[in-house]
Amino acid sequence: MSITIYMPALSPTMEMGNIVKWHKAEGDQISSGDIIAEIETDKAVMEFESADDGILGKILVAEGSVDVKVNEPIAIILESENDTLDDSGTNNTEIKTTDDVEQSANDLSNDTINDTELSKEINASEDEIDDGSRIFISPLAKRIADDKGISLAKVRGTGPNGRILKKDVESYIPETNASKPVKSLLDTKIEEGVELESGVKLEDVSTAINHSVIDTSNNEKYIEKPIDTMRSVIAERLQQSSSTIPSYTLNIDVSIRSLNEIRKRMNDDLPEGTRLSFNHFLIKITSMAMINTPEVNSSWEGDKIFSYKSTDIGMAVAIENGLITPIIRDVENKGLLAISEETNDLITRAREKKLTPAEYQGGAISISNLGSYGIKSFTSIINPPQASILSIGAPRKAPVIVDDAVNIDELISITLTADHRLIDGAVGAKFLAYMKQLIENPNLLLL
Repeated sequence: MSITIYMPALSPTMEMGNIVKWHKAEGDQISSGDIIAEIETDKAVMEFESADDGILGKILVAEGSVDVKVNEPIAIILESENDTLDDSGTNNTEIKTTDDVEQSANDLSNDTINDTELSKEINASEDEIDDGSRIFISPLAKRIADDKGISLAKVRGTGPNGRILKKDVESYIPETNASKPVKSLLDTKIEEGVELESGVKLEDVSTAINHSVIDTSNNEKYIEKPIDTMRSVIAERLQQSSSTIPSYTLNIDVSIRSLNEIRKRMNDDLPEGTRLSFNHFLIKITSMAMINTPEVNSSWEGDKIFSYKSTDIGMAVAIENGLITPIIRDVENKGLLAISEETNDLITRAREKKLTPAEYQGGAISISNLGSYGIKSFTSIINPPQASILSIGAPRKAPVIVDDAVNIDELISITLTADHRLIDGAVGAKFLAYMKQLIENPNLLLL
């Protein structure tokens, strides 16, 4: 008997993975719990343990393979030395058959059908015809268009005689600039294309997105790179955040002079090699502000609001070709040294892609600091399912008025982006005001 090993889903967002390394070779004995491979997910490189005992009979996906789909067979384990791959009844050449292969075969067969046969097979409905002519389309493309509710009259075919192929339907993007109301000088809404009595015809002057502006016939003008798993997941989550979260931003300037003075004295007294950064203080201050304003320590979960008892705070870390937000858990129970040690460890392992999903998932808020790049202020996008994110700008010298006298102070800008569904503007303002109070009066951290 044999057991098929499938590409596991090692994180909730994982749809594909890369086989970084096989730790076992064909013929090796395997016990339950043995690490058999290293798999790169969209966020990290993780060790994959076997759940079964046996012998690694066949590796179906070679080391170094990328974009292997979740649940695709990657290896076969034989239960005993007497078993063979032939006994398993599994045809290895058929294991990797996918819908894409079948669809390619269908497309190939469809391409052999002449236009006359296609016109007899598929008749476009009246609402799908612009000029009264028939629409030529392959059966597979027609089925995909029906499933997605796409009007065939709006799809440009790239096949012979303008025939619509599967790729044309899959790459179709609905127009966003059709028939938009246009305001006249009398505040009357007139649809695009309506002719006025003067004979003037209103047209939509907005520029349509041209997806064919790149001359693909001359590839010396650009470099084409495939979208890797991490960029794909980042794009999906940011699009989800922008389209589903009604967010707003609040900005406040804060003096960091007192905090820097205390931080410098503390670092002078700490052992060599141990250093507290402004970020370590900021994480602790954010936790205290969340406790003072508990509405911020929550997340929107469909028809429920989750209010958390601990303060779990993410910190944005730039890694190769992407971004990840390791989570510091239970910050309210940790001192500055513990926060320093934990953040340094998480950042190091994040850049080595050695974090486990539990170390970068969850939390209610994240901190993104671009001060080292000289950015004065910026606005970040919320990382679902979190409800807010703080954007920290670079410190700067600025004149301020104290007791009717002009002084030079050191300031930073803090921007809060919050989910308005559960954090109202007044709540966000209260949260930032308390953070400002703690930063400018760091003695309050002892309370």
